[in-house]
Amino acid sequence: MSQETTDPTEAPTGGFQLPRSVIKWVAAGLVLTSAVVIIISLYSGVKFSDFESIGYLTFGLAAATTVAKLLVQIVRFRVITVGLAGDPKMDLSGLALTRVSSEFISISTPTSSTGVFIRTAWLSRKGVTGGKALWIGYFELLIEIYVGAGIGIVAGAYAFLKGAVVLGSTIAVISLVLIAGYTIIFIIPARRAIKVPHFVFTIAKYLVGGPRATALYLHAVVGSLNFSVSARAILTKGKLPVALKAVVLTIALNVLDGAGLWFVLNAAGLKIDLLSATIAANGVEIIAQLPVSIGGAGLTELTMQGYLIAIYGFSSWAAIVVWRVAAYQVLLATTGIVFLFFVLKSTKHAEKPREVEHQKDAKGFLQDGG
Repeated sequence: MSQETTDPTEAPTGGFQLPRSVIKWVAAGLVLTSAVVIIISLYSGVKFSDFESIGYLTFGLAAATTVAKLLVQIVRFRVITVGLAGDPKMDLSGLALTRVSSEFISISTPTSSTGVFIRTAWLSRKGVTGGKALWIGYFELLIEIYVGAGIGIVAGAYAFLKGAVVLGSTIAVISLVLIAGYTIIFIIPARRAIKVPHFVFTIAKYLVGGPRATALYLHAVVGSLNFSVSARAILTKGKLPVALKAVVLTIALNVLDGAGLWFVLNAAGLKIDLLSATIAANGVEIIAQLPVSIGGAGLTELTMQGYLIAIYGFSSWAAIVVWRVAAYQVLLATTGIVFLFFVLKSTKHAEKPREVEHQKDAKGFLQDGG
């Protein structure tokens, strides 16, 4: 760990360093999610011919919807950043790389909100105050939760009416808990000034390293008032267009989720429309929000199987495995590659100031005559 002293009120400017704790979580996520797919394939009696019957084209289309989601996420993050940062001349270089990289952290660690800290660190480096930077990242997550939970309530009600009382009630209850929980977290800072909880940056320490997390935490404490002012800004009419754009883009993301499932289920023999597939995919993802496994491994597959049987009387582990690989493993691989470039680029940027400093020291040494 570096012994250099830094101004704790300044946002981190060094290269990105991935702590060992996060590396362990990512490794565990990769192993666990892949193992679940393999175990389900083996114990459910799925044969390779079952996958072939669904078709490579179907898998390709489902995987394409997953990649398309990343593009929509980039657009949404840009819309929110430009609309809420308050700086029309803000440097947006690296935005796409940061957003996709943060998605890798979100889906490969136990809680999906961890990616917010990567985006917060990037915003801080771009000059956004710590409190506002955290709030912008949280706002994107809030919109995602509200829209997803809203569709989840519809999925729960639909399942309930179809006779799947336990499944429908579970989806609806989890959706309501998510809405209530995130509303409480959001309304409090919108009503009065609060201090940024220390545990938030204890988590960040595992994501961006001790020195960077400490600097970011102190910066956020200094800007806690700004955090509250920024939170209240969402309640003004001036920010309504930003919120509406974010909601529309989030709905588009949910439709893409449904499209991937729609392609696979139709190829597997279940004639389902896009709307029903979207409701099913997002209803299952609501249950996968429970932090009992990394990336919802196991829970997602089992819930989807239960949903299809209860609502449609349809069972196909091959279809679930193909859908899951296209929706998750493809996303994990794509964002993982981008994250690697993100780390390498950040490391190179951190090395450049050191090289300049070394050159200055060498020049001074030669001028002094050795």
